[in-house]
Amino acid sequence: MRLRRSSRSFVVLIAVFSLACVLGYLVVRQAVNRTIEHQALTIAKIVASQATTARSVYAHEIVGKLLQDGFGPSVDSANKPGHVPIPAQFLKLVGQASSTNADKLYEYKPVSKWNLEVSQGLADDFLRWAWPQLESQDQAQPKAAIDWQAVSRFEIQNGRRVLRYLSADPASQMSCASCHNAYEKTPEILKLRGAQGIQIGKQWQQHQLLGALSITIPLDKTELLAGSQINRTSIFIFAILFGSFAAIFWFNWRFVRQAKYLQNAQTQLEKSELEALTANTLLFAKQGVEQAFSELSTYMQAIDQHAIVSVADSAGRILKVNPKFVAISGFETNELIGQDHRILNSGLHPASFFSDMWKTIAQGEIWRGVICNRSKLGLLYWVDSAIVPMKDAHGVVVSYISIRIDITERKKVEQEMLHMATHDALTDLANRSLLRERMQEALDLARVKQNMTAVLFIDLDQFKAINDSIGHDVGDLLLIEVADRLRSCVRADDVLARQGGDEFIVFMPKIEDPSNAATLASKLQLILSTPFKIGERELYIGSSIGIAVSPQDGGEVDVLLKNSDTAMYQVKAAGRNHFMFFHADMSRLAVSHYAMTADLRHAIARDEFFLNFQPIVGVQSGQIESMEVLLRWQHPVLGLVSPVEFIPLAESSGLIVAIGEWVLRTACTQLQEWRSLGYRLPHLAINLSAIQIHHSSILQTVTRILAETGLTASALELEITEGSLMNNTDEVVATLSALSQLGVQISIDDFGTGYSSLSYLKRLPIDTLKIDRSFVMDIGDAQDGTAIVAAIIAMARSLNLKVIAEGVESAQQLAFLQAQECDQFQGYLYSKPLSAAEMRQRLLRA
Repeated sequence: MRLRRSSRSFVVLIAVFSLACVLGYLVVRQAVNRTIEHQALTIAKIVASQATTARSVYAHEIVGKLLQDGFGPSVDSANKPGHVPIPAQFLKLVGQASSTNADKLYEYKPVSKWNLEVSQGLADDFLRWAWPQLESQDQAQPKAAIDWQAVSRFEIQNGRRVLRYLSADPASQMSCASCHNAYEKTPEILKLRGAQGIQIGKQWQQHQLLGALSITIPLDKTELLAGSQINRTSIFIFAILFGSFAAIFWFNWRFVRQAKYLQNAQTQLEKSELEALTANTLLFAKQGVEQAFSELSTYMQAIDQHAIVSVADSAGRILKVNPKFVAISGFETNELIGQDHRILNSGLHPASFFSDMWKTIAQGEIWRGVICNRSKLGLLYWVDSAIVPMKDAHGVVVSYISIRIDITERKKVEQEMLHMATHDALTDLANRSLLRERMQEALDLARVKQNMTAVLFIDLDQFKAINDSIGHDVGDLLLIEVADRLRSCVRADDVLARQGGDEFIVFMPKIEDPSNAATLASKLQLILSTPFKIGERELYIGSSIGIAVSPQDGGEVDVLLKNSDTAMYQVKAAGRNHFMFFHADMSRLAVSHYAMTADLRHAIARDEFFLNFQPIVGVQSGQIESMEVLLRWQHPVLGLVSPVEFIPLAESSGLIVAIGEWVLRTACTQLQEWRSLGYRLPHLAINLSAIQIHHSSILQTVTRILAETGLTASALELEITEGSLMNNTDEVVATLSALSQLGVQISIDDFGTGYSSLSYLKRLPIDTLKIDRSFVMDIGDAQDGTAIVAAIIAMARSLNLKVIAEGVESAQQLAFLQAQECDQFQGYLYSKPLSAAEMRQRLLRA
């Protein structure tokens, strides 16, 4: 009898295993298909959000800027140069430019029953079905933005399954509604609306429904890829189930053997009793039975040690748990019995995760998946789970058996190793390896779909000065903050990476036009120009961005990175803090700059530098009272090289520190020589770059040169630009204060052009303000420029500061400065920059 029951058990187990395999495969496929649909809806929401942002940027920023210039949006924009289409027509243009190829990741277009373009009206069943659902959400007098609910459904198009999604596009600003209202009042539109049987003269208010974005996302390729993944996953699951059932079969086989042995023993005992065998034979048979059950208990312990097992009733209440379950959960058995599995809920899974699971097992289907649970002590652990519904003879689910395998350590190790290998340790951005991988994937796809991509190479301006003067700890904190700001600007599918040092890269895997990259570059520069608060310090940096676009600038990863890097260096050379697109001439220019930088390293040793001097004259006295020192470079091949060309190279290469020391020593030596000849010249004005100001050795350098030349500190005036004060750190204040206490005078050059805050006028020991030539040139010609010069002079008087006007070239400008009681001026009206010999002759005539 027992043997027949064992045979039936074998058959039942085989049937259960087969059923588990089939149901497991169906469960996994159904779960993946639902995930695909959920991701498609998520993508549709992102696309709708990006399209709405594009329209908002157009309406708010672009039109706003045009209005400042006297232009703006117009219905008749085609016949009015400088004007742009109104937002309604702009949406038509976006729709015409959007993809109509269903093989793309998605396609979208604006639609409205008010749209004049036939293809952008309610042209199909879905739009005619969905539009009324959006209109039903509209309000007659909205006081705030309406919480629009998008409308979607899945359809079959041309034999392919797609997601159709319609998102409301309301009048986000009153200016949007005003433009559309004006457009609807035009005679030709009134006539057209009447002919179409549509409401005439429709008027909108802010937040009311203007139109909608229709988004279509094909699912066939994703489902094909998912099918491949399902097959591999199912094989893995079935392997685990097969191993479990194989173990059970083996234990059952052992049990059958033992049962057969026990049956034989019992038969022998019965025979022995009949034959009156001795009690020793009966005792031997009993010992055999005990041994069999002992072995069976050992096998069951092995199962308990390998898997986490629980049994729950049809309502999900726990009926039974094995010791492995108790050990990993941290709960006692009596704490678990009668509870449901929510006692282990980690809170990491959304409610939909468990609702889908219950929906599956309530239908009698096996659910398979990875769950993160929380133990009694609050620790998280991951289990690979299979929940098998058990049915009665009528097919009703009466209980559930859960078999779990702890995969916590494996999952942690995999995630940590992958993250460490592909991310920057400081900023947690993608590293160069991950960037190249993502770029290669996108470029391969772009070649097939003929998409454009873009690389933005970002280098931080003034970061080296901050890092060297304040310290690497502050520099690291600044880089982390920069990374956070960059993250807030890029799109979800863009790749943001740290190239190394203060260099970052944004890769845009798909753009419609190069202007998309320019828009992002402007946004990045704007957010990076905002002051950074690091501890008690307020730091300012800029950014230089080079842009390379594929395929025109190259189709390979290394080529695009190199070309964007080249464009970035051209931005540096052109004055920094803006962006440029790469073009072929830049490569030749980069080679030229490299060669010039190499020559610049030897210019001092080869005696190629010389100084010019421009007199600074008293406005009232008309006499030379000082002079500004100007550096010049006589290249042996290129001839006289403009400072505009070589000074940026000197700063970017770090050579400016040595060159600046040469200028300071040579100028002091020249002034001491003129004084020894009896010329009465109070002092020289010498420019310092921002890098010199932040360099730790500047105070020691000035002190040493004054001692070497025998010149008093009062004979020296150091000019610094407003831009060099952007990082107005305590170290800069301390350095300038020490120079002032030494007797050196401090002057602010190009005043009014570089720094938005005037607080430094109170903090720093400043003696002189030099009004920038751009303001002086406007005296008499532009009312604003004249007013600015007068205001600067008045402010300087109130602060007891001396004022020098740069770039004076006309008698009218000088007369205005005399009337305003400006102290000094310099410019071609009195003299151009002179060589040392020419300056000596001028001093002789003075």
